Amino acid sequence: MKIVVISLTRAVERRQRISADLERLGLDFELRDAIDGRNIPPEYEALIDRAGSRRDGRVMRMGSIANWLTQRQVLSDMVENGPEMMTVLEDDADFAPEFPAVLDVLERTETPFGIVFLHRGPRRRPFVPHVALETGHRLGWVRWSHFGSQGYTITRQAARRFLEANPLVRTGIDRALARYWHHGQTTYCLRPAVVLHRRETEGTPSLIREAPVVEWSDPLWRLRRGWFYGKEGVRKRVAFAGLAIRAFGPVKGAIQVLRPPGSFR
Repeated sequence: MKIVVISLTRAVERRQRISADLERLGLDFELRDAIDGRNIPPEYEALIDRAGSRRDGRVMRMGSIANWLTQRQVLSDMVENGPEMMTVLEDDADFAPEFPAVLDVLERTETPFGIVFLHRGPRRRPFVPHVALETGHRLGWVRWSHFGSQGYTITRQAARRFLEANPLVRTGIDRALARYWHHGQTTYCLRPAVVLHRRETEGTPSLIREAPVVEWSDPLWRLRRGWFYGKEGVRKRVAFAGLAIRAFGPVKGAIQVLRPPGSFR
């Protein structure tokens, strides 16, 4: 499977470390130079939806915007030139020893999917298993949605439809990828995770947060922000309920929706 690692050219230590880790695992990969959020080239301005971010009451972290612009390039290249399946990694990723085996299984699985998140994501959100893989890992869903973009596998068709659903860059790509109710792709997360976020394990500083932040100062931005999160909360709960009922049937699906978080294993 093709692997693309997104990395800033100035992040020399990160590039060296993740390159060594992937080579140690016997994996071929491509390093893709990331757009720097501290100095986004003006030719990308037309792709940034500032009006949409303002309307949603969301601050614009230019590091996150640059990250999405870079991943947009990667996905656009995939749509135009292939391959049919690819794994995208950020350079602050660590790997479990089973990482290569999981990629091999995903490439061969008969379970249809568009996106599989390989990292853990939000720790407090319950995991609902659905499909067992031959490696012992499980594909499933996080209630109510996943989050993060440290590592994911995506199909060419899913990349095409994701870009069609998101023609402009408004917020972080981690949120956009997780919005399966918006882009319409079959999305899973993996447990146990085989991609770990180094910032969590070693306190690695976030290069995204080094970039400027655009905040809105008008008196209604907090109301717009609350309205945005309220709508998102309703949409993802409705979408998850439909997902669970289709997967498990009306009764078992409703149980997955209603059961308290502490009852999940």
